[in-house]
Amino acid sequence: GKRHQLLPSLIIMIMAMTCGYTGLRAMARFGQIYGNLRKEYLPLPRGKAPSCPTLPRFSKGIDFNQVIHGFNEWMSQYLTGERIAIDGKSIKSTVTSSQETEQNFVSLVSFFSQHRQLILKVGVLESHQTSEIQVVQELLGQFEITQTVFTLDALHCQKKTVQTIVESGNSYVITVKQNQPKLYAAIVKQTQTTKPRSSWSWTQKGHGHEVKCRLKVYPAPTPMQSQWAGLQQVISVVRQGEREGKFFNTTTYYITKETSQAYALAQTIRGHRKIENHLHWVKDVIFKEDHCGIRSPPQAATLGVFRNFAFNLLVFEGFRSLTEGIQTVTGQIGRLWEMITAPKEPSS
Repeated sequence: GKRHQLLPSLIIMIMAMTCGYTGLRAMARFGQIYGNLRKEYLPLPRGKAPSCPTLPRFSKGIDFNQVIHGFNEWMSQYLTGERIAIDGKSIKSTVTSSQETEQNFVSLVSFFSQHRQLILKVGVLESHQTSEIQVVQELLGQFEITQTVFTLDALHCQKKTVQTIVESGNSYVITVKQNQPKLYAAIVKQTQTTKPRSSWSWTQKGHGHEVKCRLKVYPAPTPMQSQWAGLQQVISVVRQGEREGKFFNTTTYYITKETSQAYALAQTIRGHRKIENHLHWVKDVIFKEDHCGIRSPPQAATLGVFRNFAFNLLVFEGFRSLTEGIQTVTGQIGRLWEMITAPKEPSS
């Protein structure tokens, strides 16, 4: 018959996630272990946190839309014009009909600062109800900061997406693949028949491979500019190297509103990979998102956003290694309280 107040319980769950207690039962254990949290900071019934059996039931009543709104409101104060990578990531435990072509799953879409490595905005989708394209377009339409360069993969090479970005006073660098066959063919022709405006080369090393990259920038043809809002230039990136003993040679194409030279565009394109390497990988490996056993879409989405809260709190605290951050703050209830109630300004 005990009723637990919403805000104190949410704070316990976010604190627990920040300390690496990633499951609902683990979060409940966190609340039981750290009694000084209950006594000094949070008004809880009879001074007790939700128990292991209670917290999973309690979490079903949380409105995940309000949690997402709260996250986006919190991070809105930190928005500024910069390079932002956009991508979606599905939550593995929510996948149903995995052997069929029409799978259903929950996915979180993140706007990720390439430089500050913060999650700036988040949206959620259930694949049977809406698409990542629609969610991204909605989030872009709500974006209130100008002079931002958005980087997106080929899924989002859509005229409406480009138009929305331009109308918001921002710019884009978007991968082009053969899901846009006419655009793709026109870019290939342009790169084969036109002298590049600028070029830049670099070498990537790591994890048993070495890749030589060459980026070239070309003016966008006039007919292409009339169809794609704000389009100024097209880009080709040739990557050659050896991976696991096998040679490869690939060419990737991009469209952009930017008028920058090759070097600056190379940094933007390379920065897009940070959303995969510095966010999605961290959520999977450190916060164990792919091992979350929760199948309910609302509960899974709520925990996904709690991971975002924890991720940003640790980045605000100055940790570049989140494993080190978790190890450092675990058990430091006073520090955790300050992190949540008075987060530091992110370092530039």
